[in-house]
Amino acid sequence: MAHSFSIETGAESNVRRARLGAALHALAAASLALALVALLFYFVTYLVYARSLFAFPFDYDQGEGFELYDAIRLARGENIYLDNAQYPFYASNYPPVYRLMLAPLVALFGPHIWVGRALTFATSLVLGGLIVLAARRLWVAEAHTPTPLGTILLPAFAGLAFFAANYVYHIGPLARAHLPMVMFAFAGLLCLDVALAAKPSARWAALGVALLVTAGFTKLQAVDALAAGFGYLLLRQPRWCLRALLISAFVTAAIVLALNVATQGQFWLNVVLANVNEYDIAVTWQTYGQWFRLQAVLIVCSTLYVGWDAARALRARSLQPITIWSLYFVTGSAMGLLTGKWGAGPTYLIAAIAASCVCTVGLLGRLWGALAQSSRAALWRSALALLTGVLFLAQSALNVHLPTSGRLFGAVARLIGVADAPSSYPPYPYYDSAGFTQLGHLLDPADAAAGWAIVEIIRAVDGPVWSEEAMFTLLAGKDVVTNPTQLLNLWKAGLLDTSQMIAMIEQRAFGAVIFRALFYPDDVKEAIFRNYYWAHRFTMNGFEYWVLLRAEG
Repeated sequence: MAHSFSIETGAESNVRRARLGAALHALAAASLALALVALLFYFVTYLVYARSLFAFPFDYDQGEGFELYDAIRLARGENIYLDNAQYPFYASNYPPVYRLMLAPLVALFGPHIWVGRALTFATSLVLGGLIVLAARRLWVAEAHTPTPLGTILLPAFAGLAFFAANYVYHIGPLARAHLPMVMFAFAGLLCLDVALAAKPSARWAALGVALLVTAGFTKLQAVDALAAGFGYLLLRQPRWCLRALLISAFVTAAIVLALNVATQGQFWLNVVLANVNEYDIAVTWQTYGQWFRLQAVLIVCSTLYVGWDAARALRARSLQPITIWSLYFVTGSAMGLLTGKWGAGPTYLIAAIAASCVCTVGLLGRLWGALAQSSRAALWRSALALLTGVLFLAQSALNVHLPTSGRLFGAVARLIGVADAPSSYPPYPYYDSAGFTQLGHLLDPADAAAGWAIVEIIRAVDGPVWSEEAMFTLLAGKDVVTNPTQLLNLWKAGLLDTSQMIAMIEQRAFGAVIFRALFYPDDVKEAIFRNYYWAHRFTMNGFEYWVLLRAEG
């Protein structure tokens, strides 16, 4: 009887386990499906936003037009690092790679802002694909089992989670250099990851270092990827690291010296010295707080992954167990310290977001591999699959951003309860969990109409026009005069002679002045106010634009 009782108990236990397994499997499938739907919705929102921006011919974010103008000058064979003290009082304040990429497209398709936006949007898609590849490689390395969850679904989640991030959504389709910089940086790190695998490859390592240097010449904020890449080389192949450092330093110095000589020192002044701005530590902490509020799930998972790496390194008494993506998450997160610099912003943390998408998959893969030794591996893995869906669904809930009107977006906004929430950027029907944001909303026909009205005024006046945004004068067929934030940065640092521009203003040489944010040196603004009067006011993209005309007498 005792033997019969034990058999019946074991059978009942197996039945309960089978039922639990089936329930977990069903819940896991449901959670993964919901997470996939949420992430795909964000990607569709990203596509709609990009399409809206492609159709808008003016600056959506101040500075886009100047990026385009740099490419126009390069396409003509002209210098972009000019003397700001001499007419047209203009110089680029970034390294040249993004502009060099854009120049042939401008020559092919014409000087349209959508060309710059399309290029950046394309680089964001490439970056998303690279995140998928990196996440897949890391899963295989950590889990040791090429399951469909780890090789297909989770890498897709990682790529889609990148596009779901509020900061990525905001600037992904803008004609700005930051996303191309992160793309080159991420590609370089992925090449180094491949190069230093089981069978080291010097060719892949060389390609990785070349891409990292390219990222640095796209935007200086690539320093986080350079630190992670060379740090990883130092841990795995110290001799390669030394060679790479020497060669990269020589190439970088040669390029900088050549650019500096060709521009009579203006490259160093405008790209390096002009970017040493005033700093507010309170802004840095606010930005970190917002980043955690928006990306908490991925940040926590990545922190656990980095901690696990550190623990393995301590046990092994070697730093070699540390992965390149742990290093990139740490250095990318540290880049947030610069967000308190005037002119910086939360986009400096986009590299950390990209790394966190990969590290999260790495953590899940490591857990999956650890569960292989359990006697109930199948049950635990179903539970982990359920946890995966819940984690990405929770992260999606933090990233809420969407227009709140229209057939699709209005219905979704009502479903998730934000249809009647205060707009994140009045008066546009737009909700963003980041809070107030000047980016992300869709534009309406009135915005373009206001822009064209300003262009018509510019066309009608004699002489050049002093404009705070470049697209007005470009579309009016006139010279681009000034780069406002660059002038302000140099003036604050005591590196700008404003005498010639003030003399021209006093002579009323400019047919009109266009203001949006008054990002000019104080003495220049005072000269303008003495010689020009406030004639027209327009509202475009939520900003007040003022057209000032020559004063009489």
